[in-house]
Amino acid sequence: MTFTTQHGGLLAASLVLLAACSQGESMAIPAGSDSVVPASYALAAGVRVDAVLTNVISSRQAHTGDGFTASVATDVTTTAGRVAIPAGSTIQGTITDVSSAPNRRSTGTLTLAISSVTVRGQTYPLAASIDSLKTITEGRGVEGVDAARVGVGAAAGAILGRVIGGNSTGTIIGGVTGGVVGAVVSDIMKDEDIVLPAGSHLLLTLRQRVTVAAK
Repeated sequence: MTFTTQHGGLLAASLVLLAACSQGESMAIPAGSDSVVPASYALAAGVRVDAVLTNVISSRQAHTGDGFTASVATDVTTTAGRVAIPAGSTIQGTITDVSSAPNRRSTGTLTLAISSVTVRGQTYPLAASIDSLKTITEGRGVEGVDAARVGVGAAAGAILGRVIGGNSTGTIIGGVTGGVVGAVVSDIMKDEDIVLPAGSHLLLTLRQRVTVAAK
């Protein structure tokens, strides 16, 4: 079968369109244009997102229902390599539960839920779990500049957080002692505070597909 140049061009454009759609991108072709322009980008469940807390979260100061924000640390791309969620986009979340320590040998818990992400000025619902935490104070406790951020009272018995489970309302963050000082303080305090300093990394995994506009 012989194709004319015009028909061959249409076939090539169709193949490009199909390939892009298979990579999770919705495409739009402007009238009078031969170029294919993405209209939206889609990220499947299971995609990882690295975000950085923009504010301190402390179990001493937090209340159920309080909001928190994090900034996307690195571009999140589609399988086709296009940037769906650029670094600097804002993730919003809610503290769904704060529980005090049941005894001196235990720590309290914080339950955090991710709710949305703002990309290029538009906000989209976001279902994601927090898989792990990386804090800027890991290995040395909360001291120096971090103590100034969270306040002396909170820093005195502060412990860093770690993911210990999840439930229907979010990801449960428990405590890990912040070195010798934390261990000593735990003997004289009935409980300790969980402190996630500003700058802590939250490593997220999408639980549902999310689609964002390209512009």
